[in-house]
Amino acid sequence: MNAAGHDGPSDAERAEALALLSLLRDGRSVDAQSAARARALAASDPEVAAMLAAWERQAALLADEPALRAPADFTERVIEAARQDGRGELLTLPVARRLALAASLMLVVTLGWSLARPGTLRADPDLQRHRHAVDHFRATPFERDDILRGLRGRVRDPEANLPHVVVPTGSRR
Repeated sequence: MNAAGHDGPSDAERAEALALLSLLRDGRSVDAQSAARARALAASDPEVAAMLAAWERQAALLADEPALRAPADFTERVIEAARQDGRGELLTLPVARRLALAASLMLVVTLGWSLARPGTLRADPDLQRHRHAVDHFRATPFERDDILRGLRGRVRDPEANLPHVVVPTGSRR
């Protein structure tokens, strides 16, 4: 029974055994105890045995194929075919390279223009006054908005410039 409580080896144990058996097939060294454990699992587990049989079939098919070797000048011919316009430059994303160059040139021009001619920045009194127009709607930042109180406070605010609204001082509108 494995660690998950099921009969038979776990997937991790199967994967480890297959990795060790693959190393053994390649002629690499594996410690004797691990190799014996992997061979025992291959003999007792049908899934691992099926994988080993598939490897044997694949090796038999590949053994029947003649060995192929690339010609001596294969790499040079591939590189030459990839060259662009005979300039010696490989075809590695020429469009992306041109776009990156155009974007960097635009960035340099924009930064140069903005640094050479800085804009004027001034706080307009109207902007400052309207920024605090919401102060009438709540007494503290943590309470809910009181729309009626906010509108009353805004109407009575002399900076609101509402000449068409006249509210008597004793009214509770």
